[in-house]
Amino acid sequence: MKRLVIVRHGETDWNVERRIQGSSDVHLNALGRAQAAAAADALAGELVSPLIVASPLARALDTAQAVADACGTEVTTDARLVERTYGVWEGLTVAERDAGYPEASATWNVGNEPVSLEGYERHEAVAARMREALANWQDRATNDLVFVTHGSSGRMLILDLMGLAHNSPLIGYLGNCTWSILTPFRTGAWTLHEHNARARR
Repeated sequence: MKRLVIVRHGETDWNVERRIQGSSDVHLNALGRAQAAAAADALAGELVSPLIVASPLARALDTAQAVADACGTEVTTDARLVERTYGVWEGLTVAERDAGYPEASATWNVGNEPVSLEGYERHEAVAARMREALANWQDRATNDLVFVTHGSSGRMLILDLMGLAHNSPLIGYLGNCTWSILTPFRTGAWTLHEHNARARR
């Protein structure tokens, strides 16, 4: 593997409604499908012999399939690339979350994790399974390894590879159908070359 390209899925109706998706299997909306097509066209001219691995959740898998079709290759799924499980928060709007779980939400809103929330997957667990997936796939890629994943899972991997705290604000949130490109050093360190890049149309 020469480069790691981390792609977030396109928009869903839950994104528009500001509902917490997590591990819920929500499909792309019309704009999300258009975003995936545009990202696929842009990435087809950028990627070199890509090995494309996707979260099996429909919004990520459909985005990955668009990229694979544009590149003339196939998609492999890996359950370790799914989004963080938010437990009892999933399906709630941000306003509903704040009203129903004020203490946990207040903790989350300042960048920390809820002390106790049923079904919530912690930062370290998300980063660990993403790193495990990377270790599994990086030697199979001759050039570009493409992970098509989700906002939180992708961000946790980037923070982890950059040696930053998992609640660090230095790496901004991943936009819908944006991508980040990283390369490894022999020392084990990583360089972030692009972040939140997107198609220009």
